[in-house]
Amino acid sequence: MPVDFYKNLNKRVNDLLTKDFPSDKGENKVEWKGTSAAPRPVTIEASITTKSDGSSFGTISPKYKATEYGTTFGVEVNTRKEAKVEVSMEDYHVPGLKTTVTGHARPDDKFINVSADYKHENGTVSAGVDYGKSAGTLLEGSAVVGAQGFAFGGSAKYFIGHNDTELKNLSSTLQYSTSDFDISAFAKHQAAEGKNEEKNQMGGNFYHRFTPDWSVGAETTFDTIPPEATPNLAFGTQYRVNQDTFLKAKFDTEGKLGASWQQKYNKNTRFTLSGTVDTKNLGAKNSASFGFTLSFND
Repeated sequence: MPVDFYKNLNKRVNDLLTKDFPSDKGENKVEWKGTSAAPRPVTIEASITTKSDGSSFGTISPKYKATEYGTTFGVEVNTRKEAKVEVSMEDYHVPGLKTTVTGHARPDDKFINVSADYKHENGTVSAGVDYGKSAGTLLEGSAVVGAQGFAFGGSAKYFIGHNDTELKNLSSTLQYSTSDFDISAFAKHQAAEGKNEEKNQMGGNFYHRFTPDWSVGAETTFDTIPPEATPNLAFGTQYRVNQDTFLKAKFDTEGKLGASWQQKYNKNTRFTLSGTVDTKNLGAKNSASFGFTLSFND
C-alpha cells in the first residue's frame, strides 16, 4: 500500500468512531453541494447548522478548478463574518506536490497560511506556516516513511510569539496496514492552552473490515498527566444493511453510548440521524443528545 500523509494514518478507525455522529456536538445540519454545467464547472457547497444552545451557523463555499493548470480557486464565507480565499496547485510540473496559499479574514484577526504537501510511494512530507496573526506565527510539519504495509511518522507544531515561543504539539505514530486491517501505536504531547490542560498521551488502535458490510474498530488512550488518570477505551462498529442503509454504534469507558443510522434515498439525498447517551449520568438534564444531517447533491 502507498504511504499516506500523517493526518490520514488512523483515518479508518477515526471515521468509524467519530464520523456520522452529529449528536456528539448536538448539531442539526442541512447541506447542499452542486456543480454548474461544463465547460467551466464551478462547485458550490452550502450548509446551515443549528446547535443545541439555539445558535445557528451558515457557510457557503464556491470552488473552481482549472484542470489544465492543476489549480483550484476557492472562497468560503460564513455568518460569523469570517472569510477565506484559497488557491492550490497540484501535480503541476512536479508530480505528487501540492502547494496551497490561504488568506483568512476574521473579525479579530487576519493572516495567511502557506502550505506544501509532497507524496511519494515510500514517504510523505507536509509543512505549513500561519503568518500575520496578531499573537504570532505558527509553524507545523509532518513526515511519514514506510514500505510493505508499515509506516512511521511524526508531526509537530511550534508557535513563535512576540513575547515567547512554545512547542504546541508533538506526536508520532507507528502503523501496519492491509486493505482490510490497520493497527497503530501512538504517542503525543499537547501544550496547555486556554482552559485545556497540558496532555501527554500514549495509546493504540485497530480497525478490521471482516466483510464488505461489517467493520469494527477500537482505540485505547493512556494519560500520563496526571499519574492517577485511568485509561480510556472506545469501541465502534458499522454494518451495511443494504446498499443504501448503514448502522453504526460506539461505546467508551467514560460511559458514552452512541448510535447512528444513515439512509440514502437516491443518488442526490442522504439522511443521517444519531443519538448519544451518557450512561453514567442518566438522571442529568443533558445526559442525552440527538442530531441529524440532511445532505443534498445535484
